[in-house]
Amino acid sequence: MSKSLKPAYLKIEPAVLAYERDKKGIYYAYVTIWTIIFAVPLFWLLDLIFLKEYWDTMLTVRLGTGVFTYLAYYNGLKRKVHFMTYLNVIVGVNMVVSAAICAWVPYGFALPYFLIFSVMVLLLNTTVYWEVGYSIFHVCVSYVVIIMLFGFKNNIESYSTLVTYGGGTYFVVSAFAILIAFNRYKILTREIEKNIVIDNANQQLLEQNEQINDQNILIEEANRRLRQLSDYRQNTLRIMIHDLKNFIGSNQMSIDLITRKSGNLTPEQKEILSYINMGNKKLHYLSGKLSDSAEADSGEVEYRYERFDAVPEIEAAAVSLVDAAAMKEVQLQFHIAPDAMFIQADKIFFNHILYKLIANIIRFTQKGTVIDLLVANVDDNCVIELKDNGLALGKAKMDELFNKLNNPNEAQQALNQTGFGFSVARQLTESMNGQFYYSCSEAQGNYYRITFKLA
Repeated sequence: MSKSLKPAYLKIEPAVLAYERDKKGIYYAYVTIWTIIFAVPLFWLLDLIFLKEYWDTMLTVRLGTGVFTYLAYYNGLKRKVHFMTYLNVIVGVNMVVSAAICAWVPYGFALPYFLIFSVMVLLLNTTVYWEVGYSIFHVCVSYVVIIMLFGFKNNIESYSTLVTYGGGTYFVVSAFAILIAFNRYKILTREIEKNIVIDNANQQLLEQNEQINDQNILIEEANRRLRQLSDYRQNTLRIMIHDLKNFIGSNQMSIDLITRKSGNLTPEQKEILSYINMGNKKLHYLSGKLSDSAEADSGEVEYRYERFDAVPEIEAAAVSLVDAAAMKEVQLQFHIAPDAMFIQADKIFFNHILYKLIANIIRFTQKGTVIDLLVANVDDNCVIELKDNGLALGKAKMDELFNKLNNPNEAQQALNQTGFGFSVARQLTESMNGQFYYSCSEAQGNYYRITFKLA
């Protein structure tokens, strides 16, 4: 296949794919192990029906195998052993025990044991998520145990009896179980790869939405400065027009005076020349003023404070990110006081602070997290709290994220750069006389608080 035609998920980083495969494999391993444990009573019921004279011995064997399964599972978790290690040990021991029992029981009762064993092997391979090599190994071990024990108990000529009384059924079903395990592994691996691609696409879409919002903020701020610059230049033009009218009047007076006088230059004519020289100086002054107006945009953060209700702005910023949160399977819950809360701040940058903070909380949290947004009037302060119940980022990580910038002007320069969202939100808040606080704990997750004085 041409490289250009390969699906995008074939280019996934091996470490990311291995992590996601282990995560899914652990889940299915737990299901498999507990299925084996809860199947002990079913097997013992089979012993009670067909092998009444040996039911106590079989009960001891079954319980011993079940206890070993649980202890191996418990110790594997406690010692943080890779799940594939203790899963193979558990499956191997149970396969050997079941195969030995199937080969040991008398002919007349072998068929139900082989049928139940076949169902368990089939169920195991339709539940567990591992490479097909493990299934082949365990099934082959069971073949060896059955054939060796049956040959030890009986003569070689009776192998046809083994096939007749259920052994053939088990061999066929277990072979199909291997094929099922192979198909299941391939299908689930492909599903994991697609999910990783979707998660990456959602992450990129969230970053693009944040960048679009950043550009909108820059555009709004540029438009505001352009309006201010337009007003400034309009006033400058008025002054120029007024001065030019005066100059035209003075020039006209000089022309009339020269017209009334004749001959060589007189002192009056010299005075006229001085007027002309003064007018040139004014033109020079006006041209310099026009040049200054063209350079009036300094590029620094300049806030336009106004009194406005913060509640609608908070709701608008949060609602705009509901879809982005849904793509990452994150739930936003709003707890906003119904009363109006008027603050004195720059509306454009206030909205940008909230968008930046919420967007980056969504970006750094895990799937299935619930983010609570609480807005309340506390001691004549508009307090905005954000909590997420995901894994704690850690104090060192939060300090790194919130201290990437050192001053408000750097926040303006970083508006369209990724990775600075938390720091931009903090710097803009503090530069507009607000207060920003953050913390984290293993029990409660991550916590963020913005405070503005009510106007």
